[in-house]
Amino acid sequence: MATYVSQYSTTGFYRAPVSKGLMGALFITCTAIHVPLLSHLRLYLICQLPNTFTSGEVWRLFTSQTAFLETKDLICAALLIYYFRVFERRLGSKKFASHLLATSLISLALQVPMILLIRSTGWSLYHNGLLPPGPYGFIFPLFVPYLCDIPRMTRTHLLGIPITGKTLTYLVGLQVCSTSFPTAVSAFCSIAAGLLYRWNVLKIQDWLVIPNWLARITDVTFGRLLSSSPPADGPMGATLEIQRQEQMERLEHQMLLQRSRDGPPRQNTGQGYAERLVGPEMQWGEQGANGHPRRRRDFPNLFNPNEVRPPPIERTPPSEENVTFLTSMGFSRDRVMRALQTTGNNVEAATNLLLQE
Repeated sequence: MATYVSQYSTTGFYRAPVSKGLMGALFITCTAIHVPLLSHLRLYLICQLPNTFTSGEVWRLFTSQTAFLETKDLICAALLIYYFRVFERRLGSKKFASHLLATSLISLALQVPMILLIRSTGWSLYHNGLLPPGPYGFIFPLFVPYLCDIPRMTRTHLLGIPITGKTLTYLVGLQVCSTSFPTAVSAFCSIAAGLLYRWNVLKIQDWLVIPNWLARITDVTFGRLLSSSPPADGPMGATLEIQRQEQMERLEHQMLLQRSRDGPPRQNTGQGYAERLVGPEMQWGEQGANGHPRRRRDFPNLFNPNEVRPPPIERTPPSEENVTFLTSMGFSRDRVMRALQTTGNNVEAATNLLLQE
């Protein structure tokens, strides 16, 4: 867990206000039901089928999805939301909120008949017909785009099994859904809802969206509260592993730059001291035509006549296989070509670059 909160693995919730608000709402609701003064609110999280319909308390279907009862489930869900905030940056807050709304409603619509069907069989594990409390319909559908769109980078192997940068995310999700059998059913229905939304069954993506007026009102009322400052280190990686790798590359680049500035050790201490005062490229007492000191780079062969400059690096053209793979993920061909040319035909780095945009 320390890798999640490390200063080298986080860029905050920049351009992810919906994810930030969702995580804050989960912490507030879970804390509220554990306060003795507000402990009676737990009753609103109980939704037992089919009693909810016979008693006319259909609203319990929605209130049961507002909070987790267990703190460990809250922590694991918060880590998953933090991981999945990359999709909000890629889709935009409005479209990401529409995705959460649609998948949560579809998941709820799938859970109700599934629970009633299992209860009708008389299975002892589900004889009470309880709907598990917690917003599983918001979180588990995001595993579908995470599996399909985020590239897999193998880090190591354990007993022949590849350990990738996405393994920890799957383990956290497995921890959440393995709490109980009703939770596993809820997670299964939520993943099915994510697949239905991705395949756009019955044109779900077209009619089940957040209206523009509601998005504007939310932005005016909660925009400043949920806004985050941009990262100080430039562009962000698509996953926490890529962000850590970028941080290490920046540190290595700074070390090489500092080493090149210092230069090799010199025998003449006086000359070295003078060059540290005016810089390694400037010489004392040499004036150019405009009165400015001449620089070594103006006369590259004067100090080292035998110096041979390396030939320019030729960039390899992007392979058609990588272009086809990235365009199948929904990116335009022009953007894919630019990304592959920039990254030297590296499909993983190009995918990360496209997700940042």
